Amino acid sequence: MTIKDRDLDRDGPTRLPSAPPPDAQLGRIIEMAFTGLWVIRRQGALTEVGGRLYWPDRASLERAAAQAGVQLSDIIIHTGRLGSDRR
Repeated sequence: MTIKDRDLDRDGPTRLPSAPPPDAQLGRIIEMAFTGLWVIRRQGALTEVGGRLYWPDRASLERAAAQAGVQLSDIIIHTGRLGSDRR
């Protein structure tokens, strides 16, 4: 959707076109502390990358995502107990 000049000339406040959230397609990295596994969630579901749903560490998850062209958010979710020494 684009804004046209005639839309700007109307009385009343200007409405800008709605845009999808900036991280709508970004994969969210989740560390599952209890199991020590790392997963990617996109649009509310686990994401399969290269035939895998989980990785043993963050570095291997990021490598697999980069090879598959999956963009990742820089926000990491850590699950499990606070003070866990598995991080």
